Amino acid sequence: MGHNVRYSRRARLLAIVMAVLIGLTLGVAIDVTRDGGPRLWLARHGLPPLYLAAGRLVDIGPRSFYLDCRGSGSPTIVLEAGMGGGAGSWSPVLDDLAGLSRVCAYDRANLGSSDRRAAHTLADAADDLAALLDKAGEMAPYLVVGHSLGADYARTFAARQRDRVAGLVLLDPFAPDLQSRWIDPLLGQLRAEYEAHTDSLRALVSRVESLDWPASEAGLRAAELSGLPIDVLVARRYEPRLDPATNARIALAWRSAYDSLSPRMVSYGFAEGSGHVIPVDRPDLVVEVIRALVERVRAGAH
Repeated sequence: MGHNVRYSRRARLLAIVMAVLIGLTLGVAIDVTRDGGPRLWLARHGLPPLYLAAGRLVDIGPRSFYLDCRGSGSPTIVLEAGMGGGAGSWSPVLDDLAGLSRVCAYDRANLGSSDRRAAHTLADAADDLAALLDKAGEMAPYLVVGHSLGADYARTFAARQRDRVAGLVLLDPFAPDLQSRWIDPLLGQLRAEYEAHTDSLRALVSRVESLDWPASEAGLRAAELSGLPIDVLVARRYEPRLDPATNARIALAWRSAYDSLSPRMVSYGFAEGSGHVIPVDRPDLVVEVIRALVERVRAGAH
């Protein structure tokens, strides 16, 4: 009898839990429908859209890569994610970009569904990407977009495929080569701390992405991008331990640093209201900047 009572209580509790879950699911479903679908519902709640994998594995010979290309038109927008990220990192903007032109996101070596690779350089990765796009039949010209560490991959690819790249968009780049030359000398007593932090980031990206970073950064410093249109979008930063005048000089130095990549061809702006992960925090700005550059490339093609 006691056993039956306990069983009955468990059954009732389970029924209550299931009823609550069904109610919550129904409520969310109604909310999603009222908002116009899952994508708009997620946006209203400050969440990035889910990545729905629609790509394929492409074998380039020594290894295979996951590649997800959508939309149509020229130029082909090629997306390079930040450290440890792959095609799914671009879910907040991927469908909107596919409405602008052909767009390709992928998983680099050692990430996601792509094959493993031993220690290599940014240049090696750029050559793999060129082979991947060729094997998949994705046509140049390419407009390459890089976020954070992805900006280093993008810069390297553009320098090595200069005749097939029409422009670059760099989103809050990881740029230790520029920082050491343009910014560190302005930091005064904080210089050693900042240099140590940058060195720790160099070590981190080396571990996470199996990169030979000293060779990669040497190649990055030598990358020639002059004459290439480059749009740079960064998050605002302020070092409270430095005075306003020094912070202003640092902000100006960063602008000059990026201008040096392609003199008189660099557009530089701030992603207001965004932290480092601009594609998630301000996907609207990312799409806007890329749209403008796509239009410039198309206008120049006529």
